[in-house]
Amino acid sequence: MRPFVLFAFITIFPGPSLAAQSPAAAWSADIAVLRQELPKRHPNLFAFYPQHAFESDLDQLLGNLEGKTDLQVALELQAVVAKAQDANTRIDLAPLLQQNKVIPTGFGWYADGMYVSGTVKKFAPALGKKVLEINGLKTEAALERMRRFFACENEEAQRRDGPQWLRFPEAMRMAGVATDDTLRLLMADEKGQRYFIKTYPVDFKTDKTGLQPAQFVPKSPDLRWDPLKQIYSLVWLASDSIVYLQYNAGYSSEMFLALGDSNSARQVPSFQPLADSLLNLLENHPGARFFFDLRFNNTGYPADGIALAERLGAMPFVNLPDRLYVALNRYTSGAAVEIAAAFKAKTNATLLGETPPQRPNHFGDPQMFQLPNSHLQVHYSTRAVWILPGNASALPIDVPIELPFAAFRDGRDPVLDYVRRL
Repeated sequence: MRPFVLFAFITIFPGPSLAAQSPAAAWSADIAVLRQELPKRHPNLFAFYPQHAFESDLDQLLGNLEGKTDLQVALELQAVVAKAQDANTRIDLAPLLQQNKVIPTGFGWYADGMYVSGTVKKFAPALGKKVLEINGLKTEAALERMRRFFACENEEAQRRDGPQWLRFPEAMRMAGVATDDTLRLLMADEKGQRYFIKTYPVDFKTDKTGLQPAQFVPKSPDLRWDPLKQIYSLVWLASDSIVYLQYNAGYSSEMFLALGDSNSARQVPSFQPLADSLLNLLENHPGARFFFDLRFNNTGYPADGIALAERLGAMPFVNLPDRLYVALNRYTSGAAVEIAAAFKAKTNATLLGETPPQRPNHFGDPQMFQLPNSHLQVHYSTRAVWILPGNASALPIDVPIELPFAAFRDGRDPVLDYVRRL
């Protein structure tokens, strides 16, 4: 997915099959498996969701299976799982959601509100406009209703995940955001002119022209919009005297070899030579600053990043105030939150950008199992992560900098620009 473009075009997945027995009986069996397996596999499923409430919610769902479609049952089941408030614990509904009606409009939350950041030519008038109301509801109120379908570890999760659920009419009806398949959007352009625009599901087989993508290509791409994005890349910005490391996923050949996975090790690059080059640059350029970009890093393991923090922390002529910067945003999660916290604890780094949508103390290292009849995948955490004392809802940011929509549209990076100006 391209950075900041929050619209994904439709991919057809093999659908679940419940044909071997009656739908209600098949779902009853799947719910029984989830009831037994999820608490057994998760390190503490009931940390924020009492077991009696979990059991009661499943019983209520079991009593109301008749007459529901597979998608409706699956959405209700996901709503139960979401109450555990663990972003890594969820049911993968893509096979069902994408076989049903989908609205080809993508929304993203920015410093100045929610905008249409991607759609199709049929609905191109909506592109780039701010959303003020959705089906008569204020934008925040609509997202608040949609949060029943995803885990909210803090408020940033609603701004990250809520807009993505506005593509699915059935979910919107169940959440009370819509009564039919249409999104009636009250919108405004940058001059404040208001528009009323409707978007709705379309048949991708019948309108090849009107359904071509309509999305922004940044006018002056900065490093964040590099079209050749890799797992990680190191760039020396000589004119700014900045060592820029874009770290998009916590994977490396060394890490997989340590886990005994030689097949995966052959498919990803080595991190240690890159880390050595980074440290050499900082040693050889005493005035240089280090910009560690963890925005959009939401997968992998933390070991390499934590080791880098330890190496930098042990270098007294590098580990100085106003020299190390770690960039985060509301798409930073999982191992990247652990890495950012390690930099804060072991170095003089400044954390800047947007608050991650995950609690510092959370559950990580997800695995999955499959429900036997629907074949839906249930993802669950396997490790309790303890970063800060207490139970803070979010990792503290030293210099908050949110991305305005105009900066995204024009390909500017206000976080990197902040460090450049220093």
